[in-house]
Amino acid sequence: MTPPKNKKTSDQDDEQGMSDEGVGNLFTGGAPSGALAGWAAPPSPVPQAVPAAQPGAAVARPPAVPRPTQELVEEPAPLVSDADTAKPVGFYVSTNVANRFRKLRKQSDLTHTQIVFLAVEAAVEKGLTQVVEEARRAPKFQSKLFAVATNNTDLRGLGPVQLQYKPTRAQRAVIDGLVTEAGLPDHTKFLAVVLDQYLPGRRDA
Repeated sequence: MTPPKNKKTSDQDDEQGMSDEGVGNLFTGGAPSGALAGWAAPPSPVPQAVPAAQPGAAVARPPAVPRPTQELVEEPAPLVSDADTAKPVGFYVSTNVANRFRKLRKQSDLTHTQIVFLAVEAAVEKGLTQVVEEARRAPKFQSKLFAVATNNTDLRGLGPVQLQYKPTRAQRAVIDGLVTEAGLPDHTKFLAVVLDQYLPGRRDA
């Protein structure tokens, strides 16, 4: 069966048209047209989304530059003379000791502080242990079998009259050490005892 003559001519025209218009441009470097234009063009870059900062997230900060440390310069404390630390100190003696104390004060040019110091020095020279033992009164209760506790509240020289002297801090420290050495509990008992031993006149009975 012989195909019609006009059919061949129509197929050749379609191939030539497609070759010239569609495929030919892919190899000749020309710009593609129609539906093939998007296929031949290189894909455009897709912009990437920048992640937004989440609420409450810590934001990085630049490191702090350390400041130079300043050294504190301590000013030296002003020198204090020991004489400036003198303070009045009260102690209690018997009426007899107080009267003898005031009498010596009037008869001499000595101050209260100087009289106390002379009495303390005399007690140290005699021996503190001996001075304290002579100041103790015999206990009211005595026993040959049982030991009797030492009574430091019944000493010769103690009483209700207040006297004062004015030692410096260093002088008071010396007397505090002597109080401990004498085995007495406080400042008042020590000064009452040594003054009764030192002052002119009749001692406490």
